[in-house]
Amino acid sequence: MSLTVPVFLLFVDEITVRLFSSFVATQLLFFIGFWMFSPIKVDKIYSFKKKKINLQEIRFIKWFFIVIGFTNIILQLFSYKLVGIPLLAESRLGIYGESGGINNLLKRILDVTFQSHIFLTIFFIYFQKKSLFFKIYTNLSVLLIVAFSVLSGSKGAFMSFGLAFFIYALYAIRWGDFSLFFAIKKFIIKFGVVALIIAMVVISLSEGSGNPLIFLLLRIGQSGDVYYMAYPNNIIDKIPTVNWFIALFGGPLSLLKIIPRTMVPEPMGYFIMQYHNPTVEFRGPNARMNVFSYVYFGIIYSPIYCFFIGAVFSFFRNKLFYLLPANIFGCIVYFLFLNAALKLETDFQTALADFINILVILPFFIFISYYLSLRKINE
Repeated sequence: MSLTVPVFLLFVDEITVRLFSSFVATQLLFFIGFWMFSPIKVDKIYSFKKKKINLQEIRFIKWFFIVIGFTNIILQLFSYKLVGIPLLAESRLGIYGESGGINNLLKRILDVTFQSHIFLTIFFIYFQKKSLFFKIYTNLSVLLIVAFSVLSGSKGAFMSFGLAFFIYALYAIRWGDFSLFFAIKKFIIKFGVVALIIAMVVISLSEGSGNPLIFLLLRIGQSGDVYYMAYPNNIIDKIPTVNWFIALFGGPLSLLKIIPRTMVPEPMGYFIMQYHNPTVEFRGPNARMNVFSYVYFGIIYSPIYCFFIGAVFSFFRNKLFYLLPANIFGCIVYFLFLNAALKLETDFQTALADFINILVILPFFIFISYYLSLRKINE
């Protein structure tokens, strides 16, 4: 949907040939980079034989579910007390970042634990040999995940659950379980309808829109908002620019005290929004790769940047699938990295933050869970 916007701008003569050529070149190189690794083909996963999960692996994944789940639940409730409920906030995107410090750390931990909690819940929904405790805990997790998703105020929160379910069904083929993947078609429409209804409920509560369906359709149509806010009248050339390395990695560098915080540029979308409407704060369009690369790399080198973005995205989507172990842990890691890679095209900074969160935070929970799993468990 977003790619139709520059084409529309060309038809109505609101984008110069120079900028449109830059858009086409960056998008083309992105797709070429994406073709670096062949897409996953289901029929080629059949070579994997049915694998049994050993006792130690079951112990580990149970403890992982307990540690991740309880951490997510406790921190979600604590965050509501500390910064409020995002659904009721004026700006849910800036609710954690406005105060910094513990708020930012809290958000980073929740980003990892919430996604992992979703995935582990899906696994235990279909895990046959559950004790009474895990049956109750799994059902409670489903209810709390739905509640947290609604209270997040995000219309796309339930899409994370849909993506997690699909990835689990796809990855399960690697350990010989084909049934779930081919059963998806039976209820994918039902899931879509339910997700749409819940999204409209969230819209009604958070946006106060008279017609949530119209608002949802309008939001889909606005997926290319950065294009129609940056390309007309050459607004893109007015965006402040800095060294490309600082633009890409300024956030992590400032956290490591290598550069001062003042050197980190504000999100490009904030500048664009304030240019058009100075009264709006902590909001703005995502700096998609076409606009981001043009500002920081220029019209000549921006296609090269987009090529690398496409190649990296292709690796995490298509290649990593086969490199990770054929078990539920490998499945979780693949899901987390894929979820981060999906944001590379739309928002590099958010994607980079997600990658760092996974690499820094996830090992801690893995270590704790593995240590606990070595102890004898009363089944």
